[in-house]
Amino acid sequence: MLGERRLSAVLCSADLEQSQAFYERKVGLKLSPETIKNHLVFACGDGTTLLIYGRPAPNKADHTQVRFWTDDVEADVRELEARGVTFEDYDYPTLRTVNHVATTPGIGKSAWFKDPDGNTVALFQPE
Repeated sequence: MLGERRLSAVLCSADLEQSQAFYERKVGLKLSPETIKNHLVFACGDGTTLLIYGRPAPNKADHTQVRFWTDDVEADVRELEARGVTFEDYDYPTLRTVNHVATTPGIGKSAWFKDPDGNTVALFQPE
C-alpha cells in the first residue's frame, strides 16, 4: 500500500527565507506551487519533494537526513561547489573522502554538505 505512494523528505528550519535562498540558488531546486504558510516545498525528481517547515529550534540530528540520487557525484560536487556549497570531508577508518567524495566498494559513492540550519544532505551514486 504505502510503497505505491508519493514520498517527501522533511527538514526543519529556523529561517525559511535563508533556507529558500540556499536550496534555490545553491542547490538549484525549484519552489513548488504546493508551498503553504510556514513551509517550503521543493519539487524533485519522480514526483518526490523536499519539504522544509519553520520551527524556532531547528533539528540537531547528526546524521544524513536527505539523500539525492545521482549518476555522477563528482560532477554534482563540482557544480554545487561553484554555486557556493561547502562539502564535508571525513577521515575515519571506515569512511574517507577524497575531493569530498567517499567510495564504498559494493555500494557506491557519496558526498555530504550541510544546509544553513545544519541539516546534513547527501549526494549518492550507486555502484
